[in-house]
Amino acid sequence: MNSVKTPASADKDVQRRFYKEKRKVLLKNKEQKERLDSEIQSRLILTREYREAKAILVYAARDFEIATSMIINAAFANNKTVALPRCEDDATMGFYIISSFSDLAEGYLGIKEPVTGCEPFIPDESSLCVCPCLCCDMSGYRLGFGAGYYDRWLKNYPGRSAVLCYSDAVVPAIKRDESDVPVDLIVTDSFVRRTKGYN
Repeated sequence: MNSVKTPASADKDVQRRFYKEKRKVLLKNKEQKERLDSEIQSRLILTREYREAKAILVYAARDFEIATSMIINAAFANNKTVALPRCEDDATMGFYIISSFSDLAEGYLGIKEPVTGCEPFIPDESSLCVCPCLCCDMSGYRLGFGAGYYDRWLKNYPGRSAVLCYSDAVVPAIKRDESDVPVDLIVTDSFVRRTKGYN
């Protein structure tokens, strides 16, 4: 994303600040960000995990996150169930089915969420959950924004999971907590990696 290579420490807070700054720099180059985001989304859509999934669980990206509109539109076109997250009052996250972008409205922290009335999605093994991150490691552990919503969701999630990440934000290892849950698939602008223990 830019010329600065690595954070000064493996501490999560230091890494989080470092990759937030890198995102800010990337945002100043809209053309580059759009190119990288498009490549990442295209790579995800070409995976067997996407092709085999009957349902795609995916976030609505904010400006500084990796875009997901191409994934959502492809899932609609491929007649897959599309579900997006909504933050609940008890600090948990649930996914709700949408039929178009008009089913979304601004919610928690300005994030686009399914409106009231959208049907809850009950996950099963035929679904693919696409997660955001600031950075991730080669084992599929993600560093997000610190709220822990996705790790709590993934703990009991029965389907496949993927993280979208810029290739220069993939690190050898992230300091892990007991609550952290790795994803099955890492999708970047230059490679796709299936994590250890996942065939």
